[in-house]
Amino acid sequence: MEDESNPWPSFVDTFSTVLCIFIFLMLVFALNNMIIMYDNSIKVYKANIENKTKSTAQNSGANDNSNDNEIVNKEVNTQDVSDGMTTMSGKEVGVYDIADGQKIDITSTKNELVITYHGRLRSFSEEDTHKIEAWLEDKINSNLLIEMVIPQADISFSDSLRLGYERGIILMKEIKKIYPDVVIDM
Repeated sequence: MEDESNPWPSFVDTFSTVLCIFIFLMLVFALNNMIIMYDNSIKVYKANIENKTKSTAQNSGANDNSNDNEIVNKEVNTQDVSDGMTTMSGKEVGVYDIADGQKIDITSTKNELVITYHGRLRSFSEEDTHKIEAWLEDKINSNLLIEMVIPQADISFSDSLRLGYERGIILMKEIKKIYPDVVIDM
């Protein structure tokens, strides 16, 4: 009877190994998401700093022209009907939705509509919405397929997937506002 074996120690070893691997993988996924969020916030912060330094470099020296995006240091009073007077300070004055070099080009053929994003824009202007609406007029009864292609030269793969998905959802919402009965595959 010396050959009797106890299955308990091998079961405990297997269970603890599987549990450790599971905990390790969950830790890797959680840290990866945190690192991606941290990197994205750094990219946006660096882009804002670079834009501000470029605008101050353009305004320095003998050039006395005012920039479209200058920071207002004085307090600005705004009139609100329900709250009375409110004050705001340190806000940027200028165009908010379209920055330099950031635009959307829309080209259409009979069977496809190609939207090319330049920059980080995600929304559509009224002119772009009218172009999409004009292209959709004769395709109301057909199924639409949305394919998003994001070049990965400047951003990581996970960022490109997220950006493509966000742009596809925004495009789908714009189409559904115009024609709610259209079937869209993405």
